[in-house]
Amino acid sequence: MTDTYIDVSDQDFAEKILQAEQMVLVNFSAENSGACQIQDPEFEAISKEFQGRVMFARINTDKNDKATSQWKIEGIPTIIFFKGGREINRIKGIIMRERLRRQIEGALLAN
Repeated sequence: MTDTYIDVSDQDFAEKILQAEQMVLVNFSAENSGACQIQDPEFEAISKEFQGRVMFARINTDKNDKATSQWKIEGIPTIIFFKGGREINRIKGIIMRERLRRQIEGALLAN
């Protein structure tokens, strides 16, 4: 965990993500995934840019089967945007910082 995002698990997913008051981006990833190793620094960098405006979280799909199954994660990395306890956007695969920034800004304007 860094100062700009939290790690969540099956046990605290509902409390920390679905009950959050602000928009939350959850990065579903795994430590042994090459694609996730590319995505993680982008996710961390963008979390610093939007700190205080958007909450960022990461969940390890290898260790959290319940959330992975519940949210129908078919490949990693997958980033899901949550607002008010519901999914508002989903990005599958690697997304670089500039495109992720545009997606976040669009979601903030829409909600």
